[in-house]
Formats: sequence, C-alpha cells, structure tokens
Amino acid sequence: MDDLDIEYDLEWEQLPEPAAAARARFETCVERLPECPHTPGCRAEYEALVPDYRMTLDHHQMGVCREGMRRTRMSYEADEPDFPDWPFAGMADWYAAPQGVRDAHNAADRAAQAHRVSGMVGIPEFKMTESGPWLVGPEEITEALARYATAPAAVRRELEAGPVWPLWLDWLQETARHGGFRVD
Repeated sequence: MDDLDIEYDLEWEQLPEPAAAARARFETCVERLPECPHTPGCRAEYEALVPDYRMTLDHHQMGVCREGMRRTRMSYEADEPDFPDWPFAGMADWYAAPQGVRDAHNAADRAAQAHRVSGMVGIPEFKMTESGPWLVGPEEITEALARYATAPAAVRRELEAGPVWPLWLDWLQETARHGGFRVD
C-alpha cells in the first residue's frame, strides 16, 4: 500500500449501547474463534452500529491534524513503546492457548497501545503517524486541548479557517468525554 493510500480509522473508546455490546461481542468472538459462527456475523452487527462514533482521515487530512498539533504544542515527539513479543507459534497456537495466557498478552498489548510518556503533555506524535493500534486517552486529549487554548490567536484562526481542523477539534472534544479514541 502506498503511503498516500493510508487511512486512519478512529473510534470512540467508550461506545454507548448497543454499539459497546456489539464491539465487545465482536472482539470476544474474534479472540476465541478464527471465524465468527453467529448469524448475523458479529463484525456486521458491530460495523452497522459504530459509524456515528468513528472518524476516518486520509493521509493528507491526518497530516493537517499533525501539523496543527505541532504548531500549537498539542503533541510531542517520542519513541514508540515496545509491544510485547508474540509468544505463539501461529494462530492455531494462539487459539489453543489457555484464555488466561491470551488475556495476559492482550493486557500487555493494550498497555503499549495506551502508552504515555512520563513528564510530557499532550498526545505523542507516534499515535498519529502510523496506523495503530493506538489508544489516545482522555487525559492526553484534555492536555492537548488546553495547549490549543493558549496557542497564539493568529495560529488558531488560520487553522480553524481550513476544512479539516474544526472537525478535528470537535472530534477531540467529543472523544475526551468518551474515554478517548482508538487509532487503527
């Protein structure tokens, strides 16, 4: 895939019902079985319920967001965290592993996705530079928005005159109230 074809799929971390239940069912089904045995399929139900809680940005749009965040000190450069090693020989080994082993691996993976850099304020740029999975938490968002509020008025006006930035600000404000957002 060409870098210009990259899409960033963002989704509220805390979905309202029934979307939350559909995502939990889908994730559990995918976790336990290589193929969903339910009718309708868990993915279809989940996908039908979440469009109002998603934002998809193309490479250019995410670039506008990243640049605006840099200019207003809403983000910072940092190294990506290490994700846990995959201790399984393959998917068959994963499905055969005890649930507790898979849960422990998933918890470590989730901790890496939500990684915050101690002493830094805002959202680390690595969560906005590659398709995730990443979790941008409400604290990171709140810090970023506070930084934006103190940015020079001329910079804010310039950013807000474009079509992408106001949508981005609305997204950040909304997701700060819903546990943050996932980046995939």
